[in-house]
Amino acid sequence: MTRIYFITILILLQLLTYRSFIRYLKTTKIYKPSYRIYSAIPFIIFNVSFITISLVAGRHFDPPIWFKSYFMPPFYIWMGATFFISLWLLIGKVIKLPFKLPIWIMKIFKPLREKIHAFSEKKHVRKVNHSRRQFVKYATFAASSYAFIGAGYGVLKHDSFEITKKNIKIDNLPPELKGTTITLISDIHAGQYMNEKDMREYADVLNELNSDIICIPGDFVNYQRDDVHSVAAAFRNLKAEHGIYGTLGNHDFFQEGNYVADVLNSDSPIKMMRNCHVKINIKGKDLFMIGIDDTISSGAKMETVLGFYNDMESYLYKNEKTFTNSPKILLCHKPYGFDYLATKNLDLVLSGHTHGGQVVPFKMGNIHISFAATVSKYIDGHYKIGKANMYVSRGIGTVALPIRINCPPEVTQITLV
Repeated sequence: MTRIYFITILILLQLLTYRSFIRYLKTTKIYKPSYRIYSAIPFIIFNVSFITISLVAGRHFDPPIWFKSYFMPPFYIWMGATFFISLWLLIGKVIKLPFKLPIWIMKIFKPLREKIHAFSEKKHVRKVNHSRRQFVKYATFAASSYAFIGAGYGVLKHDSFEITKKNIKIDNLPPELKGTTITLISDIHAGQYMNEKDMREYADVLNELNSDIICIPGDFVNYQRDDVHSVAAAFRNLKAEHGIYGTLGNHDFFQEGNYVADVLNSDSPIKMMRNCHVKINIKGKDLFMIGIDDTISSGAKMETVLGFYNDMESYLYKNEKTFTNSPKILLCHKPYGFDYLATKNLDLVLSGHTHGGQVVPFKMGNIHISFAATVSKYIDGHYKIGKANMYVSRGIGTVALPIRINCPPEVTQITLV
């Protein structure tokens, strides 16, 4: 039923885009009635394909490589671009509603309707309305062009990753641990947009970075639990002197978290940290790696996850003599609980989940416009509260559509200083 609601909403948004496009065409000198039919053709082709794939094949849709290479990119570009155009149009209608609704109500009454008509026919009012319509038309055209260009670029470059190198200062870090390196990736989302070949390329990059520790905080699979086998195969030769650690993300629990964790533990060098810890000794000094499970929820609520950590913290203070004064690193899939975790004597939290927004129409400094920004202020990069640090990875995979705009996939190498 959820899938039907989702499809219905997308179809309604597509209809809004189509109607708005026809209204725009009618304002041009080239418009002919037959253009309504011609304009409907791509909407029909792409939406019939979308409905068929969603309701018949669903998450198991896995076409041959040639089909993916030549036919799927135009589909992704169309769906991504028209989705954001429809949102632009919808936002415009919501903004105008408080102004249009009172006028619509007043027009019900004939005397008021006549006065409104007479006012709108005044020369200066007509001039203002014409200027406003021209502005809206050109702004919509610009937004539509940006949507298609951005979607095209985002689809074609969605797997062009960046290697980010970051020094993070840890208060009271023992001299023996200075220079310790950690490679961070997250949100692999193995499946139709991330196959074994893609993951092997990432595995080669991770090995070339030759970090002391590798961390992968969640979302190994996307829509099918069995895709974890391709993850295990791709990362089977992954190496790090002091260990490779992972935690489960919400998408892993969408499928079957226990199964995902068991396969990775048995068939790969990744040690899955399920509300547990590992004490790593480097040059005679202890460093605590702590990992907590995520939950099946995609939202910002983290009460259960933080409860996992509180239980771990209580255990560690009671049973690990060096825990108080040793550096502590927490793997936690979602970054939303950092305000609370920063009060828990942690040195570094490693998270993902947000994909850096995945599609970011605008980003400058701390100004970040994306769906992720509506949920949390922690979206990507380095954050610090007091002595606590957090790094949020943009991840390497995608969900919904294989598209990234203004936030390329990220492999991060962190050096503790």
